[in-house]
Amino acid sequence: MIDIKNIETKFHQYVSNYDPTNGRIKLKIDHIQRVAKTSRIVAESLNLSEEQINLAIAIGFFHDIGRFEQVRIANTFSDKESKINHGQMSVKVLFENDFIREFIPDNQYDEIIKKAVLNHNRPRIEDGLTDEELLFSKIIRDADKLDIFFMITQEEYTMESIFWYPTFDDQEISEEILNNFKNEHYVSYSKIQKNADVICTFYAYVFNLYFPITRKLVYQNKYLETFTRRIYQTFPSKKVHSQTAELLEYSIHYLK
Repeated sequence: MIDIKNIETKFHQYVSNYDPTNGRIKLKIDHIQRVAKTSRIVAESLNLSEEQINLAIAIGFFHDIGRFEQVRIANTFSDKESKINHGQMSVKVLFENDFIREFIPDNQYDEIIKKAVLNHNRPRIEDGLTDEELLFSKIIRDADKLDIFFMITQEEYTMESIFWYPTFDDQEISEEILNNFKNEHYVSYSKIQKNADVICTFYAYVFNLYFPITRKLVYQNKYLETFTRRIYQTFPSKKVHSQTAELLEYSIHYLK
């Protein structure tokens, strides 16, 4: 049986080892707690059992637990720059020294947890998963993206803490990145060279939402519209503004 109160307690004990005055640490603690709550919303919308709902919540707490080591080591959320895959790091933190047993005493859900955490940040979910592994991978991916949409609209989270690079003076989004977005509905992180390119990744998340409740909440809360206004305020380039407006129009049309 999954005890969510124990999981939450152990999570807070773990993150107390990291500097809460670091904006990236605070951002990630807040993000993980919200993703756990959003995972409940998504799971409940699918009429899952209470134990399945609790498993979805638990995976919400686990999915980014490797981020704290990533920030400690490299002070960035960029897997490319840090050379740390944060999904793999999260699995390492949880399972390398059997730390997972402090959260959940038995191992019946270990494979589902591993597969969901490993797949939450992949461009596509890997093939060959069981039905349950696939279901929980989809739930955490939707919950994670929904909270990213929320987070990038909130003034309390600075654009410096959200974006990968320290400067915002890029003159345009790369044509290759824009073409990937429009033609393939996918942005390869390996091709990103500057912060203007990062803009595209947030809009591209709409192409990879699985459940009606998630798409509905993104659209109703006008997350993309609010994020677009923040881009206008942060990037001085008029070309970036016009490209972002195009991204917004394309994404909203897709959601509709």
